Amino acid sequence: MSAQADDDELKMQVTVGFDGYCRSGGWCPVYVVLSNEGVGVEGELRAGGDADSSLYARRVVLPAHSRKAYFLYLPLDRIASRSRLGVRLLAGDEVLLSEQVAVAWLEAGDRLYGVVSSRPSALNFLSDVAPVGGEASVAHLVLESLPPDPVGWEGLDVLILNDVDTAGLIGEQRRALETWLAHGGHLVVGGGTGAARTVVGVADLVPVAVEGTQSVRDLEALGNWLGAPVSTGPYALADAVLRDGEELVRQGDSMLLAHRAYGAGGVDFLAFDAGLKPFTRWDDNIRLWESIVGTEAEISRRLAVHNGYAAREAVGAIPGFEFPSVLQILAFMLVYVLLIGPVNYLLLRKFGRRELAWLTIPVLVVGFSACAYVTGFQLRGAKAIVHRLAAVYVPRGTRTGRVSEVVGLFSPRRTNYDLRIVDGEVREIPDPYHGGPSGQPLHITTDAEGVRVVDLRVDVGGIHPFVVEGYADVSEVEADLELIEDAAGRLWLEGVVRNDGVLLNEAVLIAGDDAQRLGDLEPGGEVTVRLGLHDGGGTSKPWSSVSPYGHELVEQILGPGEYWNDRGLYRRYQFLQAILTEEGVRSGMPRLSLGSGVRLVGWAEEGVPLPVEVVERPFSTVAAAFCVYDLPVEEIELGSTVTVPSGLITRQVEGTVGGVEVWPEGLHLESGAEVVFRFTPWPEVRVSQVEELMLALRGGQSSHPPAVFLWNVESGDWERLEVGWGHHSIPDADVFALPSSAFLLRLEAETGWPADVDHLAITIKGRR
Repeated sequence: MSAQADDDELKMQVTVGFDGYCRSGGWCPVYVVLSNEGVGVEGELRAGGDADSSLYARRVVLPAHSRKAYFLYLPLDRIASRSRLGVRLLAGDEVLLSEQVAVAWLEAGDRLYGVVSSRPSALNFLSDVAPVGGEASVAHLVLESLPPDPVGWEGLDVLILNDVDTAGLIGEQRRALETWLAHGGHLVVGGGTGAARTVVGVADLVPVAVEGTQSVRDLEALGNWLGAPVSTGPYALADAVLRDGEELVRQGDSMLLAHRAYGAGGVDFLAFDAGLKPFTRWDDNIRLWESIVGTEAEISRRLAVHNGYAAREAVGAIPGFEFPSVLQILAFMLVYVLLIGPVNYLLLRKFGRRELAWLTIPVLVVGFSACAYVTGFQLRGAKAIVHRLAAVYVPRGTRTGRVSEVVGLFSPRRTNYDLRIVDGEVREIPDPYHGGPSGQPLHITTDAEGVRVVDLRVDVGGIHPFVVEGYADVSEVEADLELIEDAAGRLWLEGVVRNDGVLLNEAVLIAGDDAQRLGDLEPGGEVTVRLGLHDGGGTSKPWSSVSPYGHELVEQILGPGEYWNDRGLYRRYQFLQAILTEEGVRSGMPRLSLGSGVRLVGWAEEGVPLPVEVVERPFSTVAAAFCVYDLPVEEIELGSTVTVPSGLITRQVEGTVGGVEVWPEGLHLESGAEVVFRFTPWPEVRVSQVEELMLALRGGQSSHPPAVFLWNVESGDWERLEVGWGHHSIPDADVFALPSSAFLLRLEAETGWPADVDHLAITIKGRR
């Protein structure tokens, strides 16, 4: 939503988020257009800055008879309880313009469509194409309001370009679009008579080359693909040739629908106008778009700081910098008390000069005070220390990493600092108890040189933490990996991993529940991988159908050790707890997860992105980065029959009713409570036709098993399975398969009988 303020000569128009929509807990772009018909103005745009929130500002230079556009980026965890956002234009202390703009909030499981079109209202029906367990909203956008920083795109799930001239999408906006796509964004480009001008600005992103237009009588092939009747035409189609990707629907010589993977995201091209509703039944038009964008909520792959307490602990453990232990301080105090008391008295009495106590006691006090001061000064040092711990996620096919960095500024004295951050945005560290910001609000300004934290006060010997987030080019890792099924039907991950970047210490290859430690990967080095994938059917790894929870994932990364007694391990352990802990989508239970797929993780101490500098003060830097590379894996050959082990199937909580507790080893359902899970195979092993579903359900012998239901796609309702504890085969399971071979499973505790589940896993057998 936008609002406009003016004083006849000076005008301001403000648009918050995407047509007013912002995602709670993320970054919200604020687009401000200023026009000036009077004398020149130099000042600041400001947002936030209340008593309990940080102030975000941007320098403004507005000559007479000029019009300029500016962006601010605000983290919404500090204003999520508000329905309006205030933006002001100031010159010195004088407020020239002020405006309050309404904000509509999106939750993590919701989907936001951004529509740039000559007829955006034609796509309003997409609000009915919502993910399971969430809601959908449609934002009407213009190209000029798309942010030039990819951080500002993170609240958007799908961008639709239809019958609009995209030639103006260049420079920073275009690079931000590419980065957003590579990190999980979804671009849909419409065709029809306006296809040529719609494609011109994104020609190298779409999977086709547009060569003209043609008219067809109907879209029969599209109806056959979806199994639904289509309306008669005529229809204007873009005459397109596949360039990169896969052709999904073809009708004679005409391509109707094509798709291209782009990093962790994707691009779809529709040869017809995206605003059309080609099916005679409304629900079939909804099904068409569900087939394009999916029915699953977008699950962020970004590594971010979720656990404020752990982040503070990690950034406070500066390597090579240790305060005296409690025992050392107690020993110092004991010596002080003994010398100033009984020892001093006994010595003076021995020499018969007890009257000198008026001199010896002050001398001892001054001496011990000086010793304590000198020791403390030596421990603190003379320079500030910038301690940086960064988490970097790099999707396959790109060298641009998403960086979330905890920064701790240690000060040897009580003073104020200015800090400069290049290519990053700054936010307060999350509150360890309430999830919002905590500590001293920050004053953050943006100018041509980057972002500054202004006048940051740090107490003597104190550490002030904050978070820096952004995108940066990082070193590259390549992989040649494939899934191989042996004679016994077990899947193996085999191949070679090559490091073309900086030294990666203690690298680990992680595939679901299984991991292979690779040691230190030198720049230019490579290592051979052979990793057996766990089938999840036994008792050794409960909950193997989900990404690792609790300490299991930490042990995969760090290996077993005394995390609390080793300062170096403690620092890494707490940082992993800070960035990997997420709140369950519906259950509210914490989890540790890297998501699905094959990951190479390791630690780098050189080339850590998003540097932070202290302005005009001496300082030193200690930095480390936890790097996560999403590695490509060659898919199993199409047409083959494969058994997908539960280790290659991820699980997501879709919803809960009543008292539900989920933990690493199992779950507990109170009487009458229920929980719904979504099980989704990895893309590399998804099957087109499900032949059999195997369910493993185990609980305590004294516990009553819960009722088990699967969502039947054909009937559109839950179907109860007559199963109890044990292993069960469910034939003809194709009727339960959602798009992407996903399954919805519901557990419901019988009335009067709470249920304790120790193990839950599914295995899928089907044809690729």
